[in-house]
Amino acid sequence: MRKILFLLVFFASSVWAQIPTAVIEKARDATVLIANTATEGGMGSGVVINDAGLVLTNYHVIHRAEELRVWFFDNDNSNSYTADVIAIDPIADLALLRMNLPHHQLPTTYLKIESTEWSIAQEVVAIGHPMGIQWTVSLGHISHTDRTGRVTPYVATLQHSAEIHRGNSGGPLINNKGDVVGINTYLLMPDRKWSGIAYAVRGDIVQWSVNQMIERGETFYPALRLNVRQLNEWGIEYLEKTYPEFKPPINVYGMIVLQVEPGEHADVNGMQVLDVVLAIDGEPTNHMLDVSNIIMGRRYEPGRMVELLIIRDRHIRKLEYPLGRIEMDYMDFYDESSKNPNEIPAPSPKEPEEEQSSPVLPPHAENE
Repeated sequence: MRKILFLLVFFASSVWAQIPTAVIEKARDATVLIANTATEGGMGSGVVINDAGLVLTNYHVIHRAEELRVWFFDNDNSNSYTADVIAIDPIADLALLRMNLPHHQLPTTYLKIESTEWSIAQEVVAIGHPMGIQWTVSLGHISHTDRTGRVTPYVATLQHSAEIHRGNSGGPLINNKGDVVGINTYLLMPDRKWSGIAYAVRGDIVQWSVNQMIERGETFYPALRLNVRQLNEWGIEYLEKTYPEFKPPINVYGMIVLQVEPGEHADVNGMQVLDVVLAIDGEPTNHMLDVSNIIMGRRYEPGRMVELLIIRDRHIRKLEYPLGRIEMDYMDFYDESSKNPNEIPAPSPKEPEEEQSSPVLPPHAENE
């Protein structure tokens, strides 16, 4: 019995020790506190990503900022520094800042972005300033690696269980090497209560966004520009009520087109209402995550021609189709979402999923 108890204690201790204290302390030193003077009590987090002091944070942390102040974790230095916004990515809710640092503050401690490796049940640590409690560290694990984003399904997020609250926005989610696997962005709040379900923009999207912001000063997200719904049992039930003449394909999944506006991208390029998209460039599209993984995973650019395999009028057809670009009135979107900047309600499990290539108000979680 003692041997069993010893083994259990040893196992629990070894699991806890997967992320060494020294790694967490370095990540804490690279995590900053950001104050946005344009918002009352507007505090958020950020992470330094190079030794020159470039800071990555959430866009909603710096939304409508007139002046930004930044603090490091340093018991011997309470000075703050101003920062300038050099690029934004409102679609992924990311922004890049350049701090105005004196020479003696350089080089800065920084963290690398992990853009390829993450796994279910992987231990992670979130660092930030929840509810103003500065440089708080919370331990959790990755619960899902492929959730759709708050704004659009073309932005992938990690679902995790490390506790975050308001003030964690923009802070790092790190792995056992101290690399950033995600940027904490929002949490699920059913009935305004903490659920233990948090989301971080996934490392590959973060790296892609950072590269574009540095190289171009802005980001361009490709998209089908289609209003589609997954063709599942709830979707079919909805469609049969809405379109009595609709004859759904039997035992087929895919993404069905719900609406095509005259003169818009889908209409101009040959799509019709009730077309069912089965594949993009030979890769199956059973749900919106497939679409996102194909387009973003292959780093397609807006304007690229792709081959769609569709069902139309009970026939399987091929269609050459150019990708569009996500366009977003982000000022209005974030003005609205600033009322609850990093919280979303729990989804209804039986509401059919409707995915759009451009965001709608209010922000919502994905349904599966």
